[in-house]
Amino acid sequence: MSHGQTHRERPVIRKLLVANRGEIARRVMRSARAMGIATVALASDPDADAPHAREADEVVRLAGAAPADTYLRVDAVLDAAARTGADAVHPGYGFLSEHAGFVEACASAGLTFVGPPAAVVAAMGSKLAAKATMAAAGVPVLPTVEVPPDGRGAFDNGLAEAAGELGWPVLVKASAGGGGRGMRVVDGPHGLADALEAAAREALGAFGDGTVFLEPYVERPRHVEVQVFGDTHGNVVHLFERECSIQRRHQKIVEECPSPAVDDALRAELGAAAVTAARAIGYVNAGTVEFLLMPDGRFAFLEVNTRLQVEHPVTEAVTGLDLVRLQLLVADGHPLPPEALAPVRRGHAIEVRLYAEDPTRQWQPSAGMLRRFEIGDHGHGTFAAGTFAAGAVGGIRVDSGVESGTVVSPHYDPMLAKVVAHGETRGEAARALAGVLQRARIHGPTTNRDLLVRIVRHPEFLAGEIDTGFLERHDPAVLGAPLADADARRLHAVAAGLGAQAAERDGAPVLRGLPSGWRNNRDQLQVRTLTCDGTDVAVGYAFDRTGRCEQVQVDGEALAGVRVLEASPTEVTIESDGVLRRYAVHRHGETTWVDGPDGSSLLTDVERFPLPGASMAAGSLVAPLPGTVVRVAVAVGDAVAAGDVLVAIEAMKMEHDVHAASDGTVTEIHVSPGEQVEAGRLLVVVDDGTGEEAS
Repeated sequence: MSHGQTHRERPVIRKLLVANRGEIARRVMRSARAMGIATVALASDPDADAPHAREADEVVRLAGAAPADTYLRVDAVLDAAARTGADAVHPGYGFLSEHAGFVEACASAGLTFVGPPAAVVAAMGSKLAAKATMAAAGVPVLPTVEVPPDGRGAFDNGLAEAAGELGWPVLVKASAGGGGRGMRVVDGPHGLADALEAAAREALGAFGDGTVFLEPYVERPRHVEVQVFGDTHGNVVHLFERECSIQRRHQKIVEECPSPAVDDALRAELGAAAVTAARAIGYVNAGTVEFLLMPDGRFAFLEVNTRLQVEHPVTEAVTGLDLVRLQLLVADGHPLPPEALAPVRRGHAIEVRLYAEDPTRQWQPSAGMLRRFEIGDHGHGTFAAGTFAAGAVGGIRVDSGVESGTVVSPHYDPMLAKVVAHGETRGEAARALAGVLQRARIHGPTTNRDLLVRIVRHPEFLAGEIDTGFLERHDPAVLGAPLADADARRLHAVAAGLGAQAAERDGAPVLRGLPSGWRNNRDQLQVRTLTCDGTDVAVGYAFDRTGRCEQVQVDGEALAGVRVLEASPTEVTIESDGVLRRYAVHRHGETTWVDGPDGSSLLTDVERFPLPGASMAAGSLVAPLPGTVVRVAVAVGDAVAAGDVLVAIEAMKMEHDVHAASDGTVTEIHVSPGEQVEAGRLLVVVDDGTGEEAS
């Protein structure tokens, strides 16, 4: 610090408590450290050794796992600040970031809250109240039907009629929170009551507020939002728009800046409306004004997110601004710097959210250990970048809350990382993003990686012809299927089998002098059977005394034009039809992951002698993942049809329905609401009359 620096220029924020977890906690700590600010992390029991906890200067442990027992406890957060001497709190996004009571509590405790004032958070915390405020300010809004607190009781007293006046379909929407939780699309009166109940229950669990409302469901709109920033010196600016139309369960998974649908004239209109909205509520710090953009070019206000958004890196990429640094400056009382008051766009940026979930199974979340997590040049999931360099164009950024060895918990949102590509053009960014995703090595829980690759390579996406119905028109089960086709999976099976054989040879000193797969009886191939995508694959191979591969078969048939050139425990080189490919092999126990230029595969050794009793009665339905039973929709003796919801489980901040696989009668129920279940736990048995066993 120079001797000429005034007292006011000295940082007021000296130690920052980051009241969040995962990649956003790491993101905030990086910018804080660059500004000379010490950092304090919070860590629940599952996060005790998480990357964000290891990177902080100090860590305060929160006993428990569920968010309600840890990151959502205002008293625990304030106690952590007091114990460490933190003088400011950054809430990240989610958890307490839009909790007006928390903002007030921070002020009462003498803590600087890095975000807008409590009154602003409170005013925008209710989407209903926010829409009324924006309508009064002249910002376009959609018509709304309020749902009284008694919800279903009001259904019989005119709510269906009022919904019909909006025009079916309608959208049931939680007034609090965001992230797609507490939202349901309803096609007609028959489904309204159940949708209201489910949305209210989900909103209550996620945000502590079960208030819901109805608005028209707009067909094929775009979701476009504007980044705004205000300071305490009267400045309010917008930092351009982001397109966030590709969503699953009303939650964004692909975001970009700028929007391919917005020209300069529309950009000026959207920016002006966003600034008007921010000024109407006295906005300070970073926020986002979200709009629906209709096919005819009209737009309507959706909500104000009074926090940093998950997708903020695309704005950072095209502007070269560090939005967290700006947040900290504004919270310190400084005006926005000149580069933020007159921002300049450079190039195009696209971000995708990498989730631990299975798009082919209705987005079912996946938990467990990440045996390997490597994306691009960023090592084992290391947080590689905070911002893109100002003035530069191009590059890949990975913001991740996990790394190799991290256990993905069922208690939190399943997002693993955000992967961002920046290029001179939209096409260049899309190509770079697809390439780095396809080459990633992600071993452990199922992810949506292959779906993301197909989306950013899809002709409609590349043409900019996207809207919120993209994943309704294009089946996620098809887009999310493995990138490796049938031919590739056969080669992957060969690589897995030979890699395993090489590992076994290296592990047995007496065999080290023999080529992998060599047998005294050369007429009989060595065979290893593996399962890939539910299908058994038998790999047969034989090497001669020099180590040259003489034969390779899959399911008893020789693979024409295929030669195995080299095989080690970690890499197998295969030539197929004159094309040489190197496959990385990673084996853990009975499971093998194979990564190559033609995709990735997960293969599991088939048990030669299955344990007795490893089967269960036909019609047995088990928990797809660990979670809490929130509803049992049937009773013993009920007749059910295929597809009927039997049990609802809450996990990773969402409800997941377990459906009947066939018509039948409920004969057994093994769980009750409020019960914690592990993956594979027997829930319900439905007798379909066949009497067969299911393994």
